[in-house]
Amino acid sequence: MGRMGNEVYLTEIKDRLPSHLYVHVPKLISLFPQIEALVTLPKGIPDLLRKGIYFALLQSVVRLLERNTDPLLPEILPEYGELIRSVSETYSVLQPDTESNWLAECIQYGDKSAYHWEWKHFDSHELF
Repeated sequence: MGRMGNEVYLTEIKDRLPSHLYVHVPKLISLFPQIEALVTLPKGIPDLLRKGIYFALLQSVVRLLERNTDPLLPEILPEYGELIRSVSETYSVLQPDTESNWLAECIQYGDKSAYHWEWKHFDSHELF
């Protein structure tokens, strides 16, 4: 993702982010080059899909930060690829348009994913 200049993309879309994500942009801009260096975003994808992936990633990172979980942990990094794959597959099935609630749903998916990752890698080990 980093090779495509997504830090610039984040700056470009920041005014279109929901306010709860917008306030985190300074932290996200410093974190995303590190994440983007390790995660591959499909090339030549529709802009709405790209935004959906980005919104899901941003929300997942924000949620991890809010829960004091490092979004760069080795256990978490592979999960971003799975999130991208899942959002991409859902997009191809639904073929949403710009008038849909696609971006809001991507944000919710990123949020739920972060909770799941935390449970999967850390909390479940404490329970079992």
